Amino acid sequence: MTRKLHTKLAFNKDSHFFTNIKSISAYSLLVTMFALFTMTASITPAQAELIDLTESEPVTQVSISNAYWVKMPTFRIDYHCLRKMNPGTKLNLLLDVSVDKQGKITSIKIIKSSGNRCLDRSAIQQAKRGRMKPFMIKGKAVRARFRLPIEYTAP
Repeated sequence: MTRKLHTKLAFNKDSHFFTNIKSISAYSLLVTMFALFTMTASITPAQAELIDLTESEPVTQVSISNAYWVKMPTFRIDYHCLRKMNPGTKLNLLLDVSVDKQGKITSIKIIKSSGNRCLDRSAIQQAKRGRMKPFMIKGKAVRARFRLPIEYTAP
């Protein structure tokens, strides 16, 4: 019994095998070119029309007397803010509160500061915990803003 350790395959260059390799190579070249084109096209910035996605609905200014709290925030002076205050000191603060159509407080800005930064930050955090009933105009919920005056008296 003889074994052949080294076998050489003899192919005719016009054989079916080489014809298939040529077509596979051409196909893979086309696929590669298409992939490169697609990647290049995805990197190139697209020319598109800019659309303004900001809400065009106006914000209605309402009075604090028309505001109804579902969850009223508790406005209190935090102990770490008391260090800079004398007992009996009265501080007034005025906040501008924006509410969405569902009654969620979306933003709060200070209109008039109390003069105590710690107290101002604390008041904003406490006001954000509140929840309003939606403001209704002609039976339709609207975005609204109101001014919220807060008066603190140091113990």
